[in-house]
Amino acid sequence: MKFLFFIIVALFFAALAPATSQAATCSCAGVPLLSAIDTSSTQPGDFFFNYSTEQHEISDLVRGSKDIRDATDRERSSLAQTLSFSYGLADDWALSGLVSYVEHTRNIGSSFIGEQSAEGIGDSVILLRYSPLYITPFNRHEVGLGLGARIPIGEDEAKFNGFTVSEDMQPSSGSWGKIAWASYTYALNQAATMQINASANYTYNDDENGRGYAFGDEVNVGLGFSHSVDTKFSYSVGMRYRTTNADARNDFDIPNTGGEWVDFVPAIQYQVSDSFSVGLSGRIPVTRELDGALQFTTSYSYALSLSYAL
Repeated sequence: MKFLFFIIVALFFAALAPATSQAATCSCAGVPLLSAIDTSSTQPGDFFFNYSTEQHEISDLVRGSKDIRDATDRERSSLAQTLSFSYGLADDWALSGLVSYVEHTRNIGSSFIGEQSAEGIGDSVILLRYSPLYITPFNRHEVGLGLGARIPIGEDEAKFNGFTVSEDMQPSSGSWGKIAWASYTYALNQAATMQINASANYTYNDDENGRGYAFGDEVNVGLGFSHSVDTKFSYSVGMRYRTTNADARNDFDIPNTGGEWVDFVPAIQYQVSDSFSVGLSGRIPVTRELDGALQFTTSYSYALSLSYAL
């Protein structure tokens, strides 16, 4: 399945290669999805496609806000590949969507179990967006609002050596989620080469998977600055705040789940042509305050993205 996914992605981008039009300016078992969707304004009839791959290291052991030495020599990582699109439906309206393929790996050095792994199609996201204001040479403000859903199309009963792995190792959450999203961007100059952006999204997880497990509701808030240095190169820096409620099984809260995180998010992008760009980004923890006695959480992540506009 993994190799089939890579082949589909390669064929997808090969088919788009001749395009020459102008470029446009949630989580699955711990892997964020909504941040992989481009949510900038899309004109009617415009298509925007993005493929990204993110390596997510999740090996820090934390009690509250304090790092704790891990005596188990545990290592945990996830690789999330996402294919997303945005399409301009009509004036002020656009549709965005995403599908994902997720690989989880966990290794406990001091355990006889050793390495565990699971992979497969993950959750998908669909988002209907309304943008009553967008940046033009005569307007420096952009406002976006959206409603959508996280859809569990993938594998949520993955097994390793015949045993079903825990929910944090499943490629898909196995449950539906409702998404509300909002964004505001202000251009600091008339050419809009420098911008400040604020965004927020809320995922309401009221659904359980087939084993009675429900992920906690999640809120993400971001604030960032972006600068187009010239027609080819741009960069951005931002801070992202995330908070989640505790997960639950059969309506009982699960210990050592939920908390608050603040991350630093730098990114760079290079415009290869009018229709194709390449980007690199990272996520570095700044502070966290986690619920329960102990939790393993993000060490860092980095991502590569390829984007086409039609």
